[in-house]
Amino acid sequence: MPAADFSFPDMNDFAYFAAVVRHGGFSSAGRVLGLPKSKLSRRISALEERLGVRLIERTVHRFRVTEIGQSLYGYCENMLREVDRAAKAVNEASGEPQGQIRISVPTGLLEGSLAGILPEFLLRHPRVQLQILATDSRVDIINDRLDLAIRAQLNDETDSELTMRVLSKVDLILVANKQLAEFVPQGGGIECLSDVPTVSFTGTMSEWRDTDVWEFKGPDGAMHRHEHRPRMSCRSVPAVLEAIYAGVGVGLLPDHLCAEGIRDGSLVHLLPDYQMSQATIYIVFTASRGLPSAVRALVDFLVDKFKTFRVPTRAFEAATDG
Repeated sequence: MPAADFSFPDMNDFAYFAAVVRHGGFSSAGRVLGLPKSKLSRRISALEERLGVRLIERTVHRFRVTEIGQSLYGYCENMLREVDRAAKAVNEASGEPQGQIRISVPTGLLEGSLAGILPEFLLRHPRVQLQILATDSRVDIINDRLDLAIRAQLNDETDSELTMRVLSKVDLILVANKQLAEFVPQGGGIECLSDVPTVSFTGTMSEWRDTDVWEFKGPDGAMHRHEHRPRMSCRSVPAVLEAIYAGVGVGLLPDHLCAEGIRDGSLVHLLPDYQMSQATIYIVFTASRGLPSAVRALVDFLVDKFKTFRVPTRAFEAATDG
């Protein structure tokens, strides 16, 4: 391979190279970019020729990024982030929020509430484009080139590289479908769960565990722990809710997601005198730079909307008592 001539390459070639590495191959990158695999291969080969190095080792059955390719990939991702920031900084000059916002949202939260309120934000700001990644997997805001991420966590978290703003504290309640609830002994406190099947929402599946622990605060203020072996564990809130509706087991879920089932009688709120733990909904963004006006507008919009996001379950229960 000839020595590099140091002429300035097409910047698109760096973006194509970053996409190929990010998506793990030419075919997958081509599908995302809407470009033929052959074109990407030619452009990466031209970049290698121009730089005088091998960036990717590829054969029919092998794809491997070289050491220098990995180094260049880091620079390319930084370059793309700076291009994004530069474009957003130019948009700032108009004073009106505009530009593209990339945000990740847990699927259950998107389907349960955000899908109904995000159109209002877009109608309010017609020059903003919103790209939504619906996923229950934990995303890397920086490497995935996201502006914002919404996370729902059972435990508080901190990250020195990110700014985390609490949108809401969500009460968890213990629920069962109507048929299973009839087999749960009433008035026996936490002991009534000893022989009851359970389903469990898990915050991460990085460590496989056979048991889970629920913590409750009793009417007398004493803390109680219920260790159980769930019949099903899942990170998807909708999947856990469906399992509860089907009678697979009892489970802890956010009260607002169970409110409709409690109201129509298909779900029963168990141990209502016990206080369960809370889940926290965060909005997360990078702390190193000022927020573009469009991103800041979305953050402010979500903070305002989440003030009235939840209707306490007791309000639904009271409405059905009469």
